[in-house]
Amino acid sequence: MKGLNTRLIHGDENDSYQGDVRSLKTPVFQTAAYDFEDSASVERAFRGESDSFVYSRISNPTVRELEVRLKSLANAQSSLSVSSGMAAISSTILSICDTGDNIVASKYLFGNTYSFFTKTLKSLGIYVKFVDPENPAEVEQNIDAQTRAIFLEVITNPQLIVFDFERISEIAKQKKVLLILDNSLLTPYLFQSHKYGVDIEVLSTTKFISGGATSIGGAVFTYLSDKWQYIPKLQENFQMYGNAAFEKKLRKELFSNLGCCLSPQNAWLQMLGLETLTLRIDRICENAHNLASWLSAQEKVQRVEYSSLETSPYYQLSKKYFNSKVGCLVGVELKSKKQCFDFMDALKVIRRGTNFCDNKSMIIHPSSTIYCDLSDETKDSFKIPNTLIRLGVGLEDIEDLKSDIQQALEKIN
Repeated sequence: MKGLNTRLIHGDENDSYQGDVRSLKTPVFQTAAYDFEDSASVERAFRGESDSFVYSRISNPTVRELEVRLKSLANAQSSLSVSSGMAAISSTILSICDTGDNIVASKYLFGNTYSFFTKTLKSLGIYVKFVDPENPAEVEQNIDAQTRAIFLEVITNPQLIVFDFERISEIAKQKKVLLILDNSLLTPYLFQSHKYGVDIEVLSTTKFISGGATSIGGAVFTYLSDKWQYIPKLQENFQMYGNAAFEKKLRKELFSNLGCCLSPQNAWLQMLGLETLTLRIDRICENAHNLASWLSAQEKVQRVEYSSLETSPYYQLSKKYFNSKVGCLVGVELKSKKQCFDFMDALKVIRRGTNFCDNKSMIIHPSSTIYCDLSDETKDSFKIPNTLIRLGVGLEDIEDLKSDIQQALEKIN
């Protein structure tokens, strides 16, 4: 097999779209419908007996090429590209859960994921039990006969907590429930889910994969598993498709019916992002580690969390699972909310924005923005104090980032 960068740039010569014009870039197939040679061909396509494209809400050549390259990146059994990271999460959960079912989820979650779990799923009669995965026994104790999955973020956002995935994977295997990981912060380049018994991986391709926040997108990866047979909603598909039960349920029903397709233009932009993915991630990880180490020595900074630092409580887990390359997010605590706001307002290079894994460095105050609807008590429980700033480090020259932060720190009291 060719190396990762070669595969991401060239695709899989045995599976990728080549085209008749020998274009060095996959074309953008900006079309809704497709022509068929005859009526029998249309029938075969609708029965799923051929790989013909029928309608771009269901499949599209440009999107399929992105899926081929993402599948190669993740070493996955299957890959599905969708319209956003939240579409990846929602489609996945609705593919495995019926009314009365539940999932056991980390309480340390991205704000919209938490909202989806507590509001949207609740309205459908699907319940979420929130636990602290730093205590695996708590995960195990909350699994019951109606539990269909354990859901975690690989590194939590914005707390930057790292869990013991091997231990939690063992619990999922013993209890015959699915293990679902959101790997938006690292991508499969930095954390390879297939090595740790993960059944389903979701991520926002808006982040690192898009190549600098050019487009919104998401992906769902499926890995080989023997657990599909234990999920009631997948029973019929398991009888028909075996290990492809979830993939077929997701693609042929939820994805198609919900209409959360990725646009061909966004797929094309994200393929461009894949071509430089490893270069950008390596540089950003280098910048983030350097900046986190430097911030730790600044007098006005109360605490820094970045798990590749030896001072982090997650250093050993980070070293074990990620080889200490832990992405772009750095947690920074100051003395007060006012200091946080004054500091952020004084920045000139680093932008005040809600994205991360961007080429540009961005900063946000999670307590007053992403989690503004939560009570103070809930924020404390979720480890989101109003003294915490989330810094997403980008590709800028490190000395420019340090200089920008230094002048901003000098302006706070």
